[in-house]
Amino acid sequence: MRNRFYLMLPALLLGVSPFIIQAQDPTGGGSLVRDITGGAALIFRSPQNPTVHEIQAGGQGTASGGKVKGKKPKQPTRDEPEKILARANAARSAPKPRYEEAEQQYRLAAQIAPTDARAYAGLGNVYVDQQRFTEAAEAYQKALKLKPDYKGALLPLAFSLARLNKFPEAITTYQDALKQEPQNPEIYNNLSFAYNHQERYQEAVDASKEAIRLLGATGEAYTQGFQERNEILSYAYKNLGNAYNGLKRYDEAAEILKKSAEIEPTNASAHFNLGLSLYNAGRYSEAIEAYKQVIKLRPTLAQAHYNLGLTYAAVNDKKGAMEEYEALKSMNPGLAQQLYGAIKK
Repeated sequence: MRNRFYLMLPALLLGVSPFIIQAQDPTGGGSLVRDITGGAALIFRSPQNPTVHEIQAGGQGTASGGKVKGKKPKQPTRDEPEKILARANAARSAPKPRYEEAEQQYRLAAQIAPTDARAYAGLGNVYVDQQRFTEAAEAYQKALKLKPDYKGALLPLAFSLARLNKFPEAITTYQDALKQEPQNPEIYNNLSFAYNHQERYQEAVDASKEAIRLLGATGEAYTQGFQERNEILSYAYKNLGNAYNGLKRYDEAAEILKKSAEIEPTNASAHFNLGLSLYNAGRYSEAIEAYKQVIKLRPTLAQAHYNLGLTYAAVNDKKGAMEEYEALKSMNPGLAQQLYGAIKK
């Protein structure tokens, strides 16, 4: 698969999302670490380059605007912005992207044709590729101000806003995108993710269910086909499970997250959240198995060792808890100390 763009910063995979209800250790010893997904349940496809219109044969002109001694500078022809956009697109799409060149060319296109939304959308693409989300959002917003129905700017703008934790704005933008693509399950999935972060859990449930319904009905993720149906289906179940967790419907959350893990058995975050839901439901032996699966997939994931240790403590298995404490000491001394304190209480 190509053009996958979930989390480009590995460290973010370990980020703690704020919307999952934190599981309390019944022994009073501590609280489980929450969802490790970061943005893993947020689907994003790398945006396509702006369309370049057909260039007229024999077109003349210059884009430099520089002065030529003894002559007036040539004015750009109507073809010149197209040539510049083509160069910018080529730089961005090169096997080894030349982002600095692409940014310069898109800026030049915007200078020559300041009312052309394509140049700003192209700039946004360059920025989002590099995770420069603040600049990306500003560029896409300029494009949409010039052309409010610019389809190619809506989804990457919404994604950029979500990555900036500007979830109310992201929700509004995804809702605008739905007006253009009402059958796109990607948008419903991402809306669910954003609703969860706003603790709008019932709306998250409804959006996830719609994504799942569409995926089941069409058999395709979306027409572009950049990702497999099962990939997005797994994420939709994951967001749905997270929403049920938020509603404290832990048994339902666990059953939904089992589906996510079955669809993508190597998705460590699905197993991690499954463990949390099972713990919240008081199903400790099942939670232990879920966290063991996480550790099998991600042996050095400190949060999984910590949660497994606390779950062992919840069933008074001090030996198992101490084994996780020993494993944690070299990974994350701070978490190890917290676990040790919980075990001794």
